[in-house]
Amino acid sequence: MKTIRLFPVLALLVFACLGSRLLAQSSPQNPALGLVAKSTGGSIGDTVATEGSSVFSGDYLLTQDNGSLLVRVGGLSLELGGSSAAHIYRTPYGAIVELNRGTVGYNTPGTQQNLVIVASDVRVTPALSTPDMGHVTIDDPCNITVVDQRGQVSVQVGSETRVVEEGKAYRVHAENEISYRQYLSPDAADYHNHHEHRPCAPVEMVHGHAPIAAGQSRFLLVSAAVVGTLTTIGVLKALESPDRP
Repeated sequence: MKTIRLFPVLALLVFACLGSRLLAQSSPQNPALGLVAKSTGGSIGDTVATEGSSVFSGDYLLTQDNGSLLVRVGGLSLELGGSSAAHIYRTPYGAIVELNRGTVGYNTPGTQQNLVIVASDVRVTPALSTPDMGHVTIDDPCNITVVDQRGQVSVQVGSETRVVEEGKAYRVHAENEISYRQYLSPDAADYHNHHEHRPCAPVEMVHGHAPIAAGQSRFLLVSAAVVGTLTTIGVLKALESPDRP
């Protein structure tokens, strides 16, 4: 009987802790950035992500093996694939995502609201003029695959920029591998003061191509067969559902 009587008290304590944590995150200065639209094995930090969970600027999003996490930020959608992790931050134009491992899919409306993805020192920016959909994968800390499924996306690494057109995919060789001391928005003025750069080694033979030499491109066009390898069903259903908010 004592155990039964204690249960409501324990439940109230749990809800009080969760409520105080949410209030600590949510404030007029830090309103929710977005919300979880769908989650299978997804988490926000140490908390299991459920449909409707709030996402705040600076949150750490991650998924288990074979998991997925679909997040909406206004008209933007992003989806983490299995075994993926990323930090998300508020920006004046929408959101910026720092991909730490795995794959993130994106879907943008083609308005002034946009989503930028940073992986190692590679920066991926969908075009504002048209709706865009694609995904970015960290193959290893020095090699990033960028796939554009619809629209076009600008990819920058060092001083080189390439526009990836619809239906194409590029393997991008980063200049530096990033080792973080503290996570911070890539748009912050002191962003580079919070991590270390380790130069990536020259590319060895890749699919019969010679190593990158001075003046050669860091972009390697790869087979279109990789286009659509990420399961973007969640993103598409969320965007095309007639009763979506």
